[in-house]
Amino acid sequence: MQLEDEDKAILLLCALPRSFESFKDTMLYGKEDTVTLEEVQAALRNKELTKSKDLRVHENNEGLSVSRGNGGGRGN
Repeated sequence: MQLEDEDKAILLLCALPRSFESFKDTMLYGKEDTVTLEEVQAALRNKELTKSKDLRVHENNEGLSVSRGNGGGRGN
């Protein structure tokens, strides 16, 4: 059985976990053209890269502490 590219894309989107619900909606309804498998795969890779970068930034700043005081001598 041969599947069309759009069918493959939709099957992939349907196989994603519930945490990807907004991602699925964006991919399916966020554009006027048909969705392609390549677009879905590229968007997933981009999402994972962004998530990975965010985790690295969070890990690097783990010991960083920011506190706000009374201005510390700024004319107070």
